[in-house]
Amino acid sequence: MAKVMAPATEATSKQQLAYDYIKEGIDRGLYAPKQRLVIDTLAKELSISPVPVREAIRRLEAESLVIFSKNSGAIVAGADPDLWAEQMELLAVLEGYVTGAAAPRITAGDIKQLKAINGEMAKALASFDLPGWTEGNLNFHAVINRRCPNKTIVDQIGQLRSRIAMINRFIQPRTEATILHTLGRDSGKSTLAGHDWIIEAYVSKKSASEIEAHVRVNILTLTEETRRNLLNSHDRRVSRSSE
Repeated sequence: MAKVMAPATEATSKQQLAYDYIKEGIDRGLYAPKQRLVIDTLAKELSISPVPVREAIRRLEAESLVIFSKNSGAIVAGADPDLWAEQMELLAVLEGYVTGAAAPRITAGDIKQLKAINGEMAKALASFDLPGWTEGNLNFHAVINRRCPNKTIVDQIGQLRSRIAMINRFIQPRTEATILHTLGRDSGKSTLAGHDWIIEAYVSKKSASEIEAHVRVNILTLTEETRRNLLNSHDRRVSRSSE
């Protein structure tokens, strides 16, 4: 029996090796949007056969990080404000559900923690501290996610946020202060206000359905505002470069 299982385990580990290698390259910007991923070349770099590389790329395709073109084969997915908005629309649906489903299980300790995190996020926004802002936002939702009984959806949100983060690295300006300027302090303040609403909704025992609907609409509204800001910023950069 062990001899039968060993090849499968080895194949799985090679596929995971290829997956981690390619995904890290995408995350770090080593593979740019629309860059071709040559399976044979990747296999040689990893000293493995093309089969696990191909399987790894299929996994990345399922996560929307890679697409297959009839002419070019596997290429890194393109990144633009519209693609970012589509991913955020999906996040609005999933995060709305999770935030509502967690409501009956939120504790007084959770509420205290949520208030503290939102306070730190306000400080990060005031000082244009993007890493602090991003970490705070993830921590805020992590407190809520752990109270959601549907862990499958929580896992999907984690994967979705990874895809959104990858897109962010390509479509937004590189310096931290510029990113927050691009998104606008008003958008940041709207996020903080949305968090305050969630906290108050938990305190006042609003229904799961009311919380879900509010969070979904709030994220969709912020998404559209940010998409317009990103498009306007892109147009300004293009205009300056053509002068």
